[in-house]
Amino acid sequence: MQPTEAIASWHAWLEANPERASTFLDQLYRRQRELDALFAGEPMRTFARPAFLSARQFRLVRDSSQVLLDCAEVVIARIHDDPELRAQIPMGPGEWELLRPCRGLKRQQVIARPDAFMHGERIQYLEFNAESPAAVAWTDLFEQTFRELEPMQDLPWARQTTGSSCQQLLVDALLDSAAAYGIQGPPRVAVVDWREVPTIREHHLVARCFQARGVPAQVVDPREFEIRGDRLMAGGQPVDLIYRRVILGELLARREEPGPAAMLEAMRRDLVCIVNPFITRVPGSKAFMALLSNPRNEHLFTQEQVRMLRAVVPWTRVLGPGPESFDGQQGDLLELARRHRERLVIKPTYSYGGKGVTIGPEAEPAAWEQVIQRAVSEPGSWTVQQYVPIPEEPFPVFEPSFGTTSLKVNLNPYLFGGRYAGAIVRLSQSSVINVSAGGGVIPALTLPEQQAMGVVPIFALPE
Repeated sequence: MQPTEAIASWHAWLEANPERASTFLDQLYRRQRELDALFAGEPMRTFARPAFLSARQFRLVRDSSQVLLDCAEVVIARIHDDPELRAQIPMGPGEWELLRPCRGLKRQQVIARPDAFMHGERIQYLEFNAESPAAVAWTDLFEQTFRELEPMQDLPWARQTTGSSCQQLLVDALLDSAAAYGIQGPPRVAVVDWREVPTIREHHLVARCFQARGVPAQVVDPREFEIRGDRLMAGGQPVDLIYRRVILGELLARREEPGPAAMLEAMRRDLVCIVNPFITRVPGSKAFMALLSNPRNEHLFTQEQVRMLRAVVPWTRVLGPGPESFDGQQGDLLELARRHRERLVIKPTYSYGGKGVTIGPEAEPAAWEQVIQRAVSEPGSWTVQQYVPIPEEPFPVFEPSFGTTSLKVNLNPYLFGGRYAGAIVRLSQSSVINVSAGGGVIPALTLPEQQAMGVVPIFALPE
């Protein structure tokens, strides 16, 4: 079955059952509250149908995201001993000395979430959220809420869809990391982030996932840490494993405070297993996509990996003066950026939540030039990337009768401990698609292999 068939079938059900369908959003928001799947204390915006992947699309997402993950491990393993490679990832003063691997781990990149646009069976990865990707615990819960909707029960093909296993595989990956680090028995886990972040409820969900497995876990603000002898402590309890959700740049900005200083000292003295370790700031940089897309680095990877990278990573460079080529044209990179504004996007090299992104096709020339000038004055702080058209899909609305509205969509697969765990889909009317920027969230379900629809005639598809 193809996604277009599934969408048409789902929408036909909604149109045929308007009174029942009009209550779905209320049901979804109510269930978010019941399950504590909240962002900034409120339900996340959503729509009355999930996203669908064909079986072939699923395999493409799984396999291509795995290649990105494997390439991240290659770069992490080599970057400290390769000055040329290290020069391609801008860092602030003193940051490189903190970016050390965590001993014993088979993979340093334990948790990852690439961000992608998918058109049919072509996928393009724009970023690689490697340091502290969000929405991990929400993914399964969102899928649970959608599976409770009536179409999932009434449509035979919908009952055969498959989804995510993010919570289980996340806990598995972290416990495997603790064992590889040398921790005997269940580790004492701290899910670490500032208490005022809008994702704090998700952190408590993760802690409960550990507790359900008999693993002691608590949510800890970095300001709560202290070191006693050779133990990192929080709330009077020792900590063996940190599931790090706090961003390194934010931690460094407060490094003079006692708690953050204790966390950094514990890392330096190897007192605690940190997942993801600070070295994942390297693939978490927008400059990592520039490294992957630059032919000068292809010698680092296998031929199979290079073929995949060429297919799924758009042209990306750290923005600054110097010779470069774009689409066969040679010239200074700044001049190429000026000349090809309508084909490019500029974004901060280190940022999240869609902050600071300037989309060339939507930007005025003066605003574009202003960002270029900032790049000149702030070397390494801005990255330019080839604009990838944003896929759009119809989603149901009830105003008051059934209809559809077109929304921009991006796909975010999760990988834990080297294993594909599922995906979440974000959508928005804006070209910057992010929950922090007001976007919505729906689960991604994989359709069964091609077969008969198995639905009643009222759900017949359009020609």
